[in-house]
Amino acid sequence: MTNIHVLSRCSKVPTQERGERRVANLLGAAEQLFATTGYEATTMVGIAQLADASIGSLYQFFPNKESIGSALLLEYSNELSDQLDSWKANLPSTPREFGQDLITTVFDYVSRRPACRVLTEIPSMPNADGLERLWASVQGVLSTFAPGRNDAELSAIALAASLMARATLQASRMVDSKRSASMLREMQRALGCYLEERLGPGAPRTRASVKKRR
Repeated sequence: MTNIHVLSRCSKVPTQERGERRVANLLGAAEQLFATTGYEATTMVGIAQLADASIGSLYQFFPNKESIGSALLLEYSNELSDQLDSWKANLPSTPREFGQDLITTVFDYVSRRPACRVLTEIPSMPNADGLERLWASVQGVLSTFAPGRNDAELSAIALAASLMARATLQASRMVDSKRSASMLREMQRALGCYLEERLGPGAPRTRASVKKRR
C-alpha cells in the first residue's frame, strides 16, 4: 500500500523509498490487526510491534489510530475506483448488469479485505476523499449509458449507487455465511433495478463484449 500522500494534516509524508516501505509495513500490520482483533482492541503499540517498528516511528507518520484507518479506507476506495475506471473499455450490456456487477465487485473485494468492513462501521472514521473518488468513477461509467443526461441528475444517481454499493460492506458483515448468497442477490437486484429505472434498459450490446469480473 503506497498511496500514502493523504494521511493526515499532522502526519509525516515519507519522501524516500525506505520511508514508503516503512509506511506500507505499518499499514499492513494495522490492516491485519483491524481484521483479526477489531478496531477498538487494536492499539498503536500493537501495530508498531507487529510491524517490527518503534512506536516513535509509527507516530512519525500517523498521529493516531484514526489516521491509520483513514489511510486504509482511502486505499480501499482508490483500488475499487481503479477497477471501475478500467470497466469503461469493456462495460456490461445494460445499467442493470452494471449495478449487479458493482455489488459483486464490492462484495468480493471486502471478502479479500476484511479490515475494510471493520473500518466502514466506525462512525468517526473520515473517508470523504474515498467516497468522492468512488462517486466520480461510478458517474463516469454511468455516463456511457446515458450520455445526454443532465450532469447534476447523473451525479445524484451516481451518488445513490455509490452509497448502495457501500452498504454492501455493512451487509456482508451483518449476515452469516448461510445467508450471504441470498443477501448478495437482493443487493444486486436492488441496485440493478434502480439503475435500470433511472437510466433505462440501455443500448443493446453483444454478449461477447461483456467481461466476467468475478
